[in-house]
Amino acid sequence: MSFATSITQNIRDEVEELIEMVSGQDSQAKTAYEIEGQLWWRMLELGRHLLQLFFAVRAAEELQHKSYEVDDIHYPYVGQRERAYVSLFGELCVRRACYWLKGVGSYYPLDEALSLPERSFSDWVQQWVSEMSLLMPYGNAITWFSKRLGLSLPKRSSEQINLDHSEYMRSYYETCPAPEVPENDSILVVSADGKGIPMTRKDSPPPEARRGRGQKKTAKKEATVTAIYTIAAYPRCSDDIIRALLAPQESDEVAKPSRPHPSGKRLFGTLDGQAAAFEQVVKQVKEREQPQLRHYVALTDGNRGLKNRVQEDLPDFSLIVDIIHVNEYLWEVANTLWGETHVMRETWMQDALRCLLEDDLDTLLKHLDYQLPTLSASKQQTLKKVSRYLRNNRQHMDYQTYLAQGYPIGTGVIEGACCHLVKDRFERTGMRWSKQGAQAMLDLRATHLNGDWEDFQRFRRHQVHQQRYNSLHPDAIPEAIMLSIAA
Repeated sequence: MSFATSITQNIRDEVEELIEMVSGQDSQAKTAYEIEGQLWWRMLELGRHLLQLFFAVRAAEELQHKSYEVDDIHYPYVGQRERAYVSLFGELCVRRACYWLKGVGSYYPLDEALSLPERSFSDWVQQWVSEMSLLMPYGNAITWFSKRLGLSLPKRSSEQINLDHSEYMRSYYETCPAPEVPENDSILVVSADGKGIPMTRKDSPPPEARRGRGQKKTAKKEATVTAIYTIAAYPRCSDDIIRALLAPQESDEVAKPSRPHPSGKRLFGTLDGQAAAFEQVVKQVKEREQPQLRHYVALTDGNRGLKNRVQEDLPDFSLIVDIIHVNEYLWEVANTLWGETHVMRETWMQDALRCLLEDDLDTLLKHLDYQLPTLSASKQQTLKKVSRYLRNNRQHMDYQTYLAQGYPIGTGVIEGACCHLVKDRFERTGMRWSKQGAQAMLDLRATHLNGDWEDFQRFRRHQVHQQRYNSLHPDAIPEAIMLSIAA
């Protein structure tokens, strides 16, 4: 009896046992929970046997030659060799013909035909491990796999899988077509912000000569996060913004046109600095240039470095300082002048926002200057800080014009991106990151959040196959060519 025949008989016997398990007399005394749990583990075992049968059949049908030619090199046949293959169903053994030439190495035609990865972990296992580690710490991801699939994976292996996969992220986006622009979208928006990632001592930014009391040896390194998307124009007035900022529930109840949503949003994050981040942004902007995109907007929180990068790298964009960030500065003044519980605090905010939104900033600045002599030194410092911020950014706060043109004036997209891309994964208790590991996680989480995960993984498999075997991936070969090969 051949190996494949033996496996086939085991599969048939196991299927009969499963049918008996769910329909026989013993099943009458069991709960759905018990049956479902038993089925899960039995189905994994059944899947392992079926996959083993697949490999056994392919090995039995593989033609064996005296030698095999690859790139004008003839490899003599030396027999069958085994390799481990860790699948979602468990660990298997794959036998295939080996051709070996002294001083050159081995060649396995079946490895290429099946597109087996270099590592023992299957592409499915790699993809699942990587995706789970994007959502939870590596240790938790490994525990999840061990508990639900019975696989024992070293934590270091899961980290290395992510490092390997992240190497293909840049080339993926270089070949990936730009998202389609909806008919109503006329504005291309770029937004940027910074978010700190806690680093290991080795990869922390250079420490000061002397640390103050309570300062740690490790520090955060800033990741520059960028977002690019298109959106339809959405004209508003100052009252709309004031209601949204001061009375969001009331704003929701006011009848107004449906707010447009961002389209084709892509996020990126880098630890290589703002210049590297904007180099990527400029490429994305060029790929998205279309006649219907008539307006170009860049949103920042007022960070000097980000503003300089926008003005240098995106000179045709209207640079807008985020209204939410400005609003936080105004609240500082309101609390300084009135305290955090005074009824006049919100009235002051309404007046201040109206000055800001209706091109009357000078009135607000004169009011702040007028208040200075009446305040204590600490309160004066707060007002001076806010006045300086408003004066330094006033050329990028022409909100009356921005609202009339329907531009977005808030950085909600990038604020959400910093939270989802960085904070939710990098800032959990006790976490410290190497630069290499953090960048790999940034790249892969961005791909996942962009909705490109499955397509990226397919691209990666094709690239790995081509590099490993110097041939097209089997599922990338046109059907007509495959039929001619089969014939």
